[in-house]
Amino acid sequence: MLNQEDAAGLLRDLFAHVPVGDAARIAVLGRLGGEGRHYHGLAHVALLWQRHTRFATDADLTGEEPMRLIASAIAYHDAIYNPKAADNEAQSAALWREDAANALVRTTDMGWVSDTIRATADHFGYLENSCPHEAARIWMLDLDLTPLGEEAEDFARNTALLRLEYAHLSDFAWSSGRARFLEGLQSRPLLFRTPTLARRFEAAARANIAAALEALRRA
Repeated sequence: MLNQEDAAGLLRDLFAHVPVGDAARIAVLGRLGGEGRHYHGLAHVALLWQRHTRFATDADLTGEEPMRLIASAIAYHDAIYNPKAADNEAQSAALWREDAANALVRTTDMGWVSDTIRATADHFGYLENSCPHEAARIWMLDLDLTPLGEEAEDFARNTALLRLEYAHLSDFAWSSGRARFLEGLQSRPLLFRTPTLARRFEAAARANIAAALEALRRA
């Protein structure tokens, strides 16, 4: 778990790589720090950037272009978040495109980040198609899943934070939906497609998912 000072430093570094104007950066930070952002907020974004900077060298993703693209995707992928809505990723991608257009970001970068944000709606529904920077896109999707591989107590804390975001659901609806989500993950042959992140997070994620499902069955 990041402390506030570390998270603030990571956020400064992250947004220094995002090629939008100061007003857009401030607005996105405001959205991420808004009321009700118990899990999908500033700490989550800071954590993904910390993990990117920690492991990117091993994955050969430290060049200026992949750093810029991945930073933009991380910063904007949860920019718009409403637990009652089904189009958060599409709305976040649209916000990115608007801010990027205002900043005259080149069309190829704008499209790559937008498509990557939209792909976070279903990390496993996305199929590789050998587009430019394909490895960076898969890396971003895997990064967003790394909280599954936290230490058990941190995984439990994240689950509690998610429950707060879904406070509008009954306990039955929450538990049923959570079980379906976890069972879908458990059925995947691999949770992480990038070897670097698989080595670090796959086993712990599998253990957390199995333990969470067992607890739901006993409840």
